[in-house]
Amino acid sequence: MDDVATRAHNIFEAARAARPEIALDQDAFLAFLRARPERLDASPEHAGDLALSFACAAGNTAALRTLDAEYLSRVGATLPSRHRGDAAEVIQSLRDKLLVPDASGRAKIGDFTGRGGLGGWLRVAAVRVALNIERGKKHEVAFDENRALAERAAGDLEIDHLKRRYRLEFREAFTAALEALEARPRNLLRQHYLDGLTMEAIGAIYRVHRITVVRWMEQARAALAKETRRELGARLRVDRNELESILRLIESQLDVSLRAFLG
Repeated sequence: MDDVATRAHNIFEAARAARPEIALDQDAFLAFLRARPERLDASPEHAGDLALSFACAAGNTAALRTLDAEYLSRVGATLPSRHRGDAAEVIQSLRDKLLVPDASGRAKIGDFTGRGGLGGWLRVAAVRVALNIERGKKHEVAFDENRALAERAAGDLEIDHLKRRYRLEFREAFTAALEALEARPRNLLRQHYLDGLTMEAIGAIYRVHRITVVRWMEQARAALAKETRRELGARLRVDRNELESILRLIESQLDVSLRAFLG
């Protein structure tokens, strides 16, 4: 047995001893170790953490319960004091970030290499998530302020003129843009603007935190505005300045249009 095979086998044995509650497939775990050579340098004390990250990435129920009980449930206490009020959001976002597979089917918790302890690795990830949430809240406030300014601008004479002149084209473009949206963003907009559901209520439906719904909603609105701009630009034959004025109308009237058209 060569040196690499010996080290991999030793880590496997140490992992199995440290985490007897997790049924490790030997071939799959050894392939996991070899996929990142630095894992083969993991000390025996971190072999159990490697087994846990490997099993969580594969969706193993026992491993996910262990991760919650031994690590994620303690994340809040390890955050800097200014972030502890957001502990529930941090934990939920951390679950999304680490455990939900990406488009290729890979869960990010599988990036753990065992060069240090899993607890420390998760603490670093949690602080990054907390900082992102903090920045997101600042952006959300700015977003609301910008929307309020846009709604106020909707009453000026130029906007009133454009609403009257291009009402039919706008309706057609907006309807086409809604139909072009994928199912989830269209459903999110319908649930919020037509059914009147709060971000918290929508989060409960999708089993995600409110901050995730806020992010999804912003993405849905941006996609809708972009597609409406494209559709309207294709329908109108006006000069650049007038087109820009019309496109500003789209931004300022998006909420009103959503309530009118979704149904």
